[in-house]
Amino acid sequence: MFMKLYKYYLIFLLPLTIIAGGNINKLTKTEITKDTIVVHNMTLYGKIVKIGSEKLSFRLQYSDGLSSFAYKDISSIKTNYNYHVSYNRIDIIGKIIDIEDNKYLKIIEKNGNLRTVKIRDIDNFVMSVIDDDSFENIVRNKFPYTKGSVNIGFNLEKGTTEKRSIDIVLDLKHKQAEHELSLLIDYEYETRETETKPKYDYTDELVGILTYKNHFKSNQFWYSTFMADYDRPSHIDSRYVPSAGYGYRFQSEKYGWIEPSIGLGYVKTSYTDNKYADKNFLAPAFVLRAKYEMNDIAIIDTLITDGFIMSYPSLKNPHKDWLTRANLNFKIPLFEFFSVKLALGYVNDSNPDPTVGNNKQTAKLLFGLDF
Repeated sequence: MFMKLYKYYLIFLLPLTIIAGGNINKLTKTEITKDTIVVHNMTLYGKIVKIGSEKLSFRLQYSDGLSSFAYKDISSIKTNYNYHVSYNRIDIIGKIIDIEDNKYLKIIEKNGNLRTVKIRDIDNFVMSVIDDDSFENIVRNKFPYTKGSVNIGFNLEKGTTEKRSIDIVLDLKHKQAEHELSLLIDYEYETRETETKPKYDYTDELVGILTYKNHFKSNQFWYSTFMADYDRPSHIDSRYVPSAGYGYRFQSEKYGWIEPSIGLGYVKTSYTDNKYADKNFLAPAFVLRAKYEMNDIAIIDTLITDGFIMSYPSLKNPHKDWLTRANLNFKIPLFEFFSVKLALGYVNDSNPDPTVGNNKQTAKLLFGLDF
């Protein structure tokens, strides 16, 4: 199945590769302007790509790969590039001139003002359009608190059964100080047609998850989530799941974290054609999210793994009514703004139709743009 997908994705990949490649060439025009960091008394030249809470990602001069360094190992930072830094609802543009106590960056603005910025308070760090005026970088500077990706996959198959399918996934996150808002939309549509059966909708499914988090204390947050979906072939006309609760993030020393949360939710489901009675129940909300990034891997260089598990068992009768969703993604950045993703999904719902069943597993190969 994946070989057939891959054949058609090449048509989609080629023009985007040309576009992305053009942007990378544009970035390397000013490579003579270098940032400098000193790690264990060794001076390195290149440019800063990412500022994390524990580590800094650095692209060495004349290298396409990323190297990560803990702040405790960095004795000096000096940039010749200008960066757009967003923190505590403040946006500044300037150059880093030093690091202090492994926790603070000394930044001198264009107008000469000197700022001391706590690294953990930084919501966004991106190169300024002064040094990179590519379209993608302009978008990142225009919306400094918003990040996301658009992924698309499709499959065209002709044989005894003709299949036409498309998958579109939109993932957005807006974080400003203690407030974080995220939106995930996943739409899948597929038609099938045989010699004996006219074209029909084999898959018509939409899932939307809107989440708000208030990070009231380091690594702790209150959250509220509203999930809505429909699945026509599974006879689900509409489903709404609001929930709210408390969560905690466990951050590792590397670029990884795991985030369990618990709360209370309500599941309201209506079925198509009034085939079954509406199903509504109160449920505890158990959610587990995680992300881990591995760098300097042979051939692929970087692998980003993330996913979530959401479970809503009925308080009154958990063996009869429940809702579970799980998602696991493996993402490989091909260029700075372009990636390929394998998305694995698992749905387990107490669907009353025995012909549909309770379980569904999916595997999607997607190409996308990150911004």
